Amino acid sequence: MLPGHRKEALNRIEARLGWKIRDQELFLQSLRHRSASSTHLESNERMELLGDAVLGLLVCEYLYHTRPRDDEGKLTEIKSLVVSKRILSQVARELGVGEMLELSREELASGGRSKDSILCDAFESLIAAYYLDSGLGAVRKFLEKGYFWRIEHLISSDSYRNYKGLLQEYLQSHNITQAVRYNLKAESGPKHNRMFEVELKIGRKRYGIAWGASKKEAEQSAAQQTIEKLKTENGGR
Repeated sequence: MLPGHRKEALNRIEARLGWKIRDQELFLQSLRHRSASSTHLESNERMELLGDAVLGLLVCEYLYHTRPRDDEGKLTEIKSLVVSKRILSQVARELGVGEMLELSREELASGGRSKDSILCDAFESLIAAYYLDSGLGAVRKFLEKGYFWRIEHLISSDSYRNYKGLLQEYLQSHNITQAVRYNLKAESGPKHNRMFEVELKIGRKRYGIAWGASKKEAEQSAAQQTIEKLKTENGGR
């Protein structure tokens, strides 16, 4: 018989995700972080790999059928965004995955239940468990109901646009050949909630400086600032 806290975790999965669990151990393992496991084989690390592949396949399949006018490069860009750590950890938070995780005392003390990397890995592991337990069709139906709607939202949302790529396109179209440099200027906050400040220079001139929850996020914000400043300098073009 399962201990109470483990049974509760399974009940939460069924209630929040709408899944019917057959192989209980699969799902318990999918929630077991390596810090709480005596060996890597008992943690969710191997399941992360499988879940990542299953998720990637179904996202690509969805994009292939719903975006027939987009070329390979565009589809790859969208897919990378949709399965990014930032998005998967956000989905995991909405589903309450952090509350279900099995972590060591040390990881709990360091804020493990809210770390993007741990939440992302756990969501991928849950996808793997559901795939192994119920098959690809069941995972596809789950994603159709609660995940794929994010794709159009993300594509149209300025907060998730690839401003670094847009900046490069702008520079090329305006024959600006000076080197672009992103410099990490500062870090602050505890380990589980770090903030990063990034400065963007073109040649020797600073165009953008921004904070973000990751260096990549700060770089994107600095690139967005830079595009706006360059357009102002060029009369809105």
